[in-house]
Amino acid sequence: MMNPSNSISRSEAGLTLLEIMISIVLLAFVMLGVVAIVDNSQNTKDRIVVQDRDNLQIETALGRMHWDFSQLWSPLYFSQRFTGSLDPNVNPGIEEVRFLYDSHPRLRAPSKEGVPIPIFQNREKGDLVFLTTSNRRRLENQKQSNFSWVRYFISDFKVMDEASGQELVTKALMRQVFADDPWAKEELPLDSARSTVLLENVEELDFQFWNPSSKKWETNMKSVQDGESIIRGIKLYVKWKDSKGLERETTRFFRPTWPQIMIQDPQAGVQAGAQAGAQAGAQAGAQAGAQAGAQGGQPGGFDPGEDP
Repeated sequence: MMNPSNSISRSEAGLTLLEIMISIVLLAFVMLGVVAIVDNSQNTKDRIVVQDRDNLQIETALGRMHWDFSQLWSPLYFSQRFTGSLDPNVNPGIEEVRFLYDSHPRLRAPSKEGVPIPIFQNREKGDLVFLTTSNRRRLENQKQSNFSWVRYFISDFKVMDEASGQELVTKALMRQVFADDPWAKEELPLDSARSTVLLENVEELDFQFWNPSSKKWETNMKSVQDGESIIRGIKLYVKWKDSKGLERETTRFFRPTWPQIMIQDPQAGVQAGAQAGAQAGAQAGAQAGAQAGAQGGQPGGFDPGEDP
């Protein structure tokens, strides 16, 4: 017969030391797995954040360029050059217009409506200055309009190396905006104006311009007819290094939102139509006269000297 006191003592004895050690070992394996998963997730997050930061920087720079290039401004998109004389002796009342364009560094001549025609500048391979309507006032009642001169270029840029704590010099894609008085005769303060860094570690920046006559991209805008005053398309090539030192490159195409049309001179069209009409009328009259003369000279015609 089993003694009740012995069964009670066995049930209340608890876990042995061996069982506790086995439980600890199993728990340690579980915790190692959890730590590995968490560490892997953190590394993946850091890597994605770095990649997103690199992609965000280049996409932000290209988006800023698209905003400016899409709103390139020149009256030659919708009009033609003024072909009259700016000499007051020949064209009285032209003094004010002549004063505006005389020795102006960025305005060449007026259009037929008297609108200033800008001069775009591409002095170096990776340096472009142009007039755009993409400016937006940051402060209310600020004396600025949508017109502004914008410059994209490559320049030296100082950065701090986190590993060594030393200051390093690298190349960066810069943007300058001149919106206070876009029609002023003074030269743009390119050396003293504030520059905004769009992309760091840039190794190469190249602008090419579409030539509608040859259907090719030109490296020099002067090779395009009126290329310094009207841009039909821009091909951008940029090569840079990301935060990991990997070399990356991209090519983008930009074009203004103006329609791709060739402006025709209505007065020239009227004159051409008048000349064509006069020529056609003269030819038709000559043919009718010749035909009438031939019919009148045929035999059997009425002779006033004969009896009817």
